[in-house]
Amino acid sequence: MPYLSIDESCDMYYEVEGNGIPIVFVHPPAMGLVTFKKQKVLAKKYKVITYDIRGNGRSGFTAEKITMPLLAKDLLKLLDHLNIDKAIIAGYSNGCSIVLEFALAYPDRTKAVILSGGFPEVNSYLLEQQFRLGMLTAKWKGVKLLAKVLSMSHTTEKQFRWELYHYILEVNPRILYELYREGLAYNCSVRLSQITQPFLLTYGGKIHYLHKHYKLFESYVKHTETIFIGNARHQIPTKHFLEFNKIVDQFLQDVTTDLNN
Repeated sequence: MPYLSIDESCDMYYEVEGNGIPIVFVHPPAMGLVTFKKQKVLAKKYKVITYDIRGNGRSGFTAEKITMPLLAKDLLKLLDHLNIDKAIIAGYSNGCSIVLEFALAYPDRTKAVILSGGFPEVNSYLLEQQFRLGMLTAKWKGVKLLAKVLSMSHTTEKQFRWELYHYILEVNPRILYELYREGLAYNCSVRLSQITQPFLLTYGGKIHYLHKHYKLFESYVKHTETIFIGNARHQIPTKHFLEFNKIVDQFLQDVTTDLNN
């Protein structure tokens, strides 16, 4: 099993499949790299990299406080370890905050950005309550309940649901609490104009309280493309993977063409 030592007492688990343009997928709290099981098919054309952020899945953790800069630095160490100069960085849900922080902190290592259900700040009541519920669940060590809710909401496939459920059970409750807390507090809206790389947004057409965020991105990020999947809610990489993978593939082709011209 491939592990990377991200400091003296913490190892991070990762997986790499395929060759070509490297694309790294960053998962939301608790869910781990199994979140992107349905994106592994992209390895037929690209180098697909998934990993467990610290305290999640098979990755270790330390007493160090979780911050977005720390998680972005962990991702940088993964790219260094794999000898990857630049990569497409893709995130889902609150994993998008890590992606945004990485793109802002390490622009020279970011080839392009892909966000599924992303937001630069938590500025809606419903989204805020989801974070607070996550914090409360972590505080009261309700990981089993969280695992059941997340796995059932993300797929109807029994085997995939089982994999998600058991992977979520591996999250450390303290780390989970800190991830939700930092995600709630994170705000990079005023820095968005610093992102100059190609930028892809995907949203479920039925998750209206997230739609306000795409206007923020389009206002400040020059090269933004926004795509709505009409019959979807939030769980695009797991429930609407056929559409999502097709969108990602086309975006990567376009990025490659633009960079070669």
